[in-house]
Amino acid sequence: MKFRMVDRILTWQPRRMIRGIKAVSFEEYELRERLGDEPCLPESLVMEALFQLGNWLVVLSTDYTQMGLVVQWDEIRFPGRFRPGQRLHMEVNVRTWRDDGIVLDGSASDGDRVVAIGSRCVAVPVLLADYHDPDDLRVLFSEICSSDPPHAMRGLSSLTPDP
Repeated sequence: MKFRMVDRILTWQPRRMIRGIKAVSFEEYELRERLGDEPCLPESLVMEALFQLGNWLVVLSTDYTQMGLVVQWDEIRFPGRFRPGQRLHMEVNVRTWRDDGIVLDGSASDGDRVVAIGSRCVAVPVLLADYHDPDDLRVLFSEICSSDPPHAMRGLSSLTPDP
């Protein structure tokens, strides 16, 4: 089973940054209630969404030849909770990009308040074809970057990176 935690890629700049969205419905099974609180997306899945978005940046920046394997991160904080029916707005920025490792920072918000912050995530670049079919990912990318009707999702970029 694969968890697809990035529903839309809004914009990206090779080896610099990427922005995307994860929409969470009221029916998603990974939501849980904590000690009588309202259901929320578990923190581990919020971080997985950020990791996947960062990995998309590696894949896109290397023209589907590499992906990143997360090997460490320095800090992860969860100043808020992400509730059903919201859109998780995510951004991942590159601190450094070298052949032996990529250092990324990421954050996720519900649009108004930050719900997760990850600092100094280290990903080691590996050959994409050893883990995924690049052609399958090209198809997936075309699906998650396709335009929706204007009322459904405003501000989507085209399939090419920002300059």
